[in-house]
Amino acid sequence: MNINELLEKLQDKFLPEDLKGEFTLHGNCIIWEYNLEEDSEEIPTPNEDDDEFNYSFDVVTSEELLLEAYHEDLVLIQEFLDGLEEDFWSLSDPDIADCTISFKIF
Repeated sequence: MNINELLEKLQDKFLPEDLKGEFTLHGNCIIWEYNLEEDSEEIPTPNEDDDEFNYSFDVVTSEELLLEAYHEDLVLIQEFLDGLEEDFWSLSDPDIADCTISFKIF
């Protein structure tokens, strides 16, 4: 199977809502990329009269959120690749830049 066929199989297997990141083809590798800014949720602003609003937040860094998304998708992708009858696909280490994390499948 070539890289184009693998990308097609990945896109057939995973709907956009199944994974946090997205696949793109770059040369002879597939890049999985997740952008935290494109997936951020708006946090509601508390009402001054709202006694039930809890002000104790656990501070989570953007790097922690990126790594969490990476690990969640990585498990699914590795399970899929393990189910293929070909063992020659490799994954690079993740690369974090600003609010984006990515890795390559080659």
